[in-house]
Amino acid sequence: MRIHPLAVAATGTLGLAAALTLGAGTAAAVAPVSTDNGIGLILNPAETAALANSPVPGAIDALVPPTGHRVEMDPESQLALPDGSTYASDQQIIAEAAAHGGQSAIVVLNPASPVDPGAQVLIAQHW
Repeated sequence: MRIHPLAVAATGTLGLAAALTLGAGTAAAVAPVSTDNGIGLILNPAETAALANSPVPGAIDALVPPTGHRVEMDPESQLALPDGSTYASDQQIIAEAAAHGGQSAIVVLNPASPVDPGAQVLIAQHW
């Protein structure tokens, strides 16, 4: 039996949601999100701060090659390059959002989707 990598990533994302929900207490508001080519989580400011201080962003960086990463940077981000890309790590992106009291999102993408072929994960920040 072969397990599809997207299923493994989705399970990991749901596990992350459970861990953040338990860690953030009763006020947790992890919101699921679905896109044309992926599923993931939108994290409130408290969850974003908890994620920034966890090993999860480093694990994503270690497991997903740079060519599989996509980012959505806040317009005021100091980490964004003029074209909207960045050389920052996932931890730095999430920590910057946390430092501004903002939100982050992690979306596991389907690398076979024609929407963005090869993309495996989207890390977003907003404040």
